[in-house]
Amino acid sequence: MRDYGWYVICRLKKNRRFNGQAVRHHRKHPYGAERGWLSAGLTGLVVRHGKPYDATHRLTLTAVAVRRLYRLRSHIAEVIRACKDQLGLTGCQARSERAQVHHFTCCLVAFGGLERERYDRQLSSYKLKRQLSFKGHSHVLPSLERLRRSA
Repeated sequence: MRDYGWYVICRLKKNRRFNGQAVRHHRKHPYGAERGWLSAGLTGLVVRHGKPYDATHRLTLTAVAVRRLYRLRSHIAEVIRACKDQLGLTGCQARSERAQVHHFTCCLVAFGGLERERYDRQLSSYKLKRQLSFKGHSHVLPSLERLRRSA
């Protein structure tokens, strides 16, 4: 990951090793950040904000930036969960990489259309799904119809 310039931000359990001891013993104060050694010889930054410990190997980030970036993780997980549960992301039976990429792309485009419709109607994604499933398969979402006309 370092070769690509990517970095990881993750949540640590309180018994994980940091500078040779459990992270809960190392940082008594409930707020702040500290640089040190994680397991496997990685240099990392551990940020504590209340109870959770967040860690990254990108040492140039501030504690505020680490917490903000970790919160973005929930939005990404929500998109993947919706694509799996509601849009059939895991249902691709194609074997070629190209077909799988197309399937994934179509799921993301469908997610964008559903999010636009959900935003326009001011509904949760599950309420929108329930409304659309009761209307039958011939119902076309207005946002998808606008997309089809513009293409």
